[in-house]
Amino acid sequence: MRRRAFIAATVALTTLPAAAQQRAVPRRAPDMQRIFDRGRLVAAVAGFAVPPFVTLGADGALAGHDIALAEGMARALGLPVAFERAASFDAIIDSVASGTADLGLGRLSATLARAELVRFSRPYLVLHHALLVSRPRFARLARNGEPMATLKAGDAPLAIVPGTAAAEYARRLVAATRLRDYPRWDPDVVDAVRNGDVLAGCGDEVEVKRALAARPDAPLQLRAVVLPETRDPIAVALPWDSGQLLAWVDLYLDGAGPPPTVEQLLGQPEKGAE
Repeated sequence: MRRRAFIAATVALTTLPAAAQQRAVPRRAPDMQRIFDRGRLVAAVAGFAVPPFVTLGADGALAGHDIALAEGMARALGLPVAFERAASFDAIIDSVASGTADLGLGRLSATLARAELVRFSRPYLVLHHALLVSRPRFARLARNGEPMATLKAGDAPLAIVPGTAAAEYARRLVAATRLRDYPRWDPDVVDAVRNGDVLAGCGDEVEVKRALAARPDAPLQLRAVVLPETRDPIAVALPWDSGQLLAWVDLYLDGAGPPPTVEQLLGQPEKGAE
């Protein structure tokens, strides 16, 4: 009996480390394991220029703030990144919602409507909505008024890009009959404002300030009005069933440092809002 007990104890002691070691082997959550099994991180991004978040080189190469963000996440995972170019902001959301892409980036606004389809990370940037106003047309309508008051009280058209958070805000601002849809902010909305086809265009402060900085005649033709009471959170979109990846992305963003200012994104000296 004593010999049997000794043998049993010896066997238990020799097998315990192996069992403990087996239990200690890390196991990834299923949504993370899918990415590693595939061997690459797939990011759906705007297939068109959304500077400075997504830019296109002469050879079509992708660059910009959000491209660098996706590449940094891939490096942290130890995987290559594959970019899926989408034709619109809504197409980015569709790719993520269907599970074709692991992430969606490209100055994506986290809206309630989109949150019905995908998860959103914590915002890595919070912008304000803004108006790009036609100075000549505004001067004809109201010499001493404010653009926002004139826009609300008058009947002049307002330009938007459908599917954006700024467009949702504009729909609460004026009657739908006064809205004019354009496919792109720049050059479509910007040119419509410069030509006086509309009183203003509704976008975000990065778009508006960039339009002013990119055109030598802007001070004579255009005026920026930032709406500080508004809030436009910019975040990473993830599939609805990627809870662990969401936690990982939020942790990555927490370690990425403070968000850039609008001036930093545009490569301009720091200054107060207009």
